[in-house]
Amino acid sequence: MRIIPAMAITSILLLAGCATASPSERAAEQLDELRTSIADGTECYELFDMFKQIDESSDSWDTARGEMVNVGCFSRDSERSDGDLADAASEGPWLGVPGETVTPSAACLAAAKAAAAETDSTKADPLIIATYDACESVNEWMSVLALHPGMMGLSDGYIPKLSDLELACYSYVETAVCKDALALGLKVGPQ
Repeated sequence: MRIIPAMAITSILLLAGCATASPSERAAEQLDELRTSIADGTECYELFDMFKQIDESSDSWDTARGEMVNVGCFSRDSERSDGDLADAASEGPWLGVPGETVTPSAACLAAAKAAAAETDSTKADPLIIATYDACESVNEWMSVLALHPGMMGLSDGYIPKLSDLELACYSYVETAVCKDALALGLKVGPQ
């Protein structure tokens, strides 16, 4: 019987350990690969195959989901919509909504954090509605949505867009944010 020196065994074990990434490192690598594919214009059905490989319990999963939503990939059968919104993005930091990022007021921030923290959608609705008046302008509401996308049930990394404002203002045209949106000439609320 041949005996392998302890040093050789240690070297083999170290090399094997270095070749295997931790689950969180692998998820981060998969997120980077997904982002590269998104930037390359890969279609939703291919992106979904990559997205499904990311461990749902990892920190990267919520960010990856936000990246998918940002390009309109809500399902495997979705068609990317980021190309349609590219010109709109040049208007400001959000897709289809001109304006500028501002520091939200304490009231706006508190309302957004309360809405983001509520996991029961029935209980979250009035908290979300409260943000429409706690935030006094489109700039403030869109800025706080970018900071706390969870207030609308969205994931970190989500880029707010016009449809978020349209959804907010459909039934709540008389709120501060929606009045400001209408004053800016944005087509929100029931038409």
